[in-house]
Amino acid sequence: MTDVLFKTLRRIADPATSRDAAYTLCAQAIPNGLFTAMRLHAATMEVERLFSTLPDSYPVSGRKPKRDTAWGDKVLVRRQVNIGSGANDIVWAFSDHETILALGLTEVLNVPVLRGARVMGTINFLRAAPAFSEDDAATGQILAAALALRG
Repeated sequence: MTDVLFKTLRRIADPATSRDAAYTLCAQAIPNGLFTAMRLHAATMEVERLFSTLPDSYPVSGRKPKRDTAWGDKVLVRRQVNIGSGANDIVWAFSDHETILALGLTEVLNVPVLRGARVMGTINFLRAAPAFSEDDAATGQILAAALALRG
């Protein structure tokens, strides 16, 4: 782990750092064209956007149903990182794929934010290129762990 990433993680986990500042730090840690943070409402299996780096296209608001979706099963139920590459993977993952693809975003990294076995939400990175790597996924998991420490 680099010294810069370590300092970033400390700031993310610090309760004195505002929630939006913590999300901004996550967004800056992995190059992307869109970063969002979502809260899971487990009882209804819905996600709610708490933060977005493109608020005009992806505003903070509302809930999206994820019950009985392949993406929801993978990321929210089985608690697995999702790495996707290309338009087909975007279509597979997102009902709003037209908007994502219109932004030129074809690469995706979704990371569940876990506290113990409980999924609190997800952090999501999208970009045009290059494809996300296993190293990006590992960094995303560390970022998510730092967020989980916040409560």
